[in-house]
Amino acid sequence: MTTLTVFVLCHNRPDDARLAIASVLAQTDQACHLIISDNSSTDAVEHMVEASYPQTDYRRRVPMLPPLDHFNRCIEEARESEYFCLFHDDDIMGSEFVMCMKKAATAYPQAIAIGCNAWTEVKGTLQARPSFQSIGDYETIASARDLAYRYFARGQSGVAPFPSYIYKRELVGDARIVPDGGKYSDTTWLLRLAEKGPVVWIREPLMTYRLHGGNDGMTESRRDRLGVLAFLKRKRPRWGKGLLEDYRCSFIYKTLLRDEDRPTPDRLQLARAFLDRYRYTRYLRLDTYQSLLRRAIVKWLPKQ
Repeated sequence: MTTLTVFVLCHNRPDDARLAIASVLAQTDQACHLIISDNSSTDAVEHMVEASYPQTDYRRRVPMLPPLDHFNRCIEEARESEYFCLFHDDDIMGSEFVMCMKKAATAYPQAIAIGCNAWTEVKGTLQARPSFQSIGDYETIASARDLAYRYFARGQSGVAPFPSYIYKRELVGDARIVPDGGKYSDTTWLLRLAEKGPVVWIREPLMTYRLHGGNDGMTESRRDRLGVLAFLKRKRPRWGKGLLEDYRCSFIYKTLLRDEDRPTPDRLQLARAFLDRYRYTRYLRLDTYQSLLRRAIVKWLPKQ
């Protein structure tokens, strides 16, 4: 039987955490171990858990840890379980999440990580389509290069959100999240895991991924985007020049042109020159047409 430990990582959001915890406890498959990992600077979450969920496995992080250290502490503590999940306190788990994840783990025992589709809620409004579009019920991502293209190449069809993943503890081994991508270090973490084994995405939305003013998913950080670019450049032969150009276009130069803190004229000129050249060279690449074809196919799929 597949064993799964679900960490609900909490930080100063007792009302949101209550909903997230309740969603884990409401699973149709109850055979998972819930750990509430409280990395708060106040006692509000602790008091909520004592009042509402006194029988749960609650762990207070004292002193409070830096965010990535909090993730890594949970990874360390998951050694007794076959799989673990790093779920966020402001997201909602669908009632069949555990059941479907275990089913996928049985079908794909070689996968180091399994993610799922999600409904995205932006400032209280549920979006019409889920996080990604897929042709089949499962997407097998066989390499880090494939995963990188799904994140950064132009014309892709979305990604599985970070809180949706479960990880196979044996295959993760000593790998840990490192801060080279700043707030986007979850992405570099997944790319490193994809170097160790395949990643699987489940087409069915099994959670609600919530974006709101209280988390950092609504804001961009050029400094952290440059950190991801540095990560990609260190492994340039793996991705190829095309992916780096796509990344620079989408996340660096376009944001530079619309930056509220107007950059210098020299930087504006550099950005415009890059984008002009990029628009031409992009249509000389085979992967551009592969992406456009895939996007056209999934566009006409029925809403999930």
